[in-house]
Amino acid sequence: MNRFAVFKRLILIRSYLKNVYCPNICAGFALLGMVLSILSGCATEGKVNPAAVVPEPPVVRGPSVARLEDGREGFIIMEVPQMDEASRKDFERAVAMLNDQEYARAIELLEKIIGESPGVTAPYINMAIACQHLGKPEQAEDYLKSALSLVPGHPVASNEYGLLYRKTGRFAEARAIYEKTLARFPDYYPVHRNLGILCDLYLNDPACALEHYEIYSAANPENKQVKSWIADLRARLGRN
Repeated sequence: MNRFAVFKRLILIRSYLKNVYCPNICAGFALLGMVLSILSGCATEGKVNPAAVVPEPPVVRGPSVARLEDGREGFIIMEVPQMDEASRKDFERAVAMLNDQEYARAIELLEKIIGESPGVTAPYINMAIACQHLGKPEQAEDYLKSALSLVPGHPVASNEYGLLYRKTGRFAEARAIYEKTLARFPDYYPVHRNLGILCDLYLNDPACALEHYEIYSAANPENKQVKSWIADLRARLGRN
């Protein structure tokens, strides 16, 4: 896989009232469930590791996103639940279609889910991913804007928006949204990787690329691909 490839994303959320994201998740399709816990892992590894449960707050005032403040890395997204059992099953079917690259069928089902549950961000993000795969960047952007209007600063939606900006040649905008996301969520490592790729291949800023590759690599030391990019950049910058 080269640096142009979008590495597959897997976010397995077992609660859509309170979604806890861990920083080392691979960038991908959001999955909803009903248990107050989250499992996260990279699809390429085939492993899913449990993260800690965050206690349920007494009152949910509305959608929000914030970093964890108890010493753990990651962030928490609060959304008011709006899906009934049928909608949740439809959502799971839509995610299975996305994983099977049946993007047109997934879009049809996700449109239905959004119509029934317009206040949940995950269907909008997955719609944007599907639209990008089908070469529909304008529609993808509309869905990402909808997700960000529901939860401003949503790190996963922002990361996807940065990818969209990059693919459509809006490199300055891509850098701005990545940097804004990292200013608030510095331990969301997929954004470091994507900002590194942007700086490396599109902005001719090897120092920026090296900085963010090294941050990503420190959190993901098993990733040999990024290590090779770091070695290449260090050689180019005379830092070996």
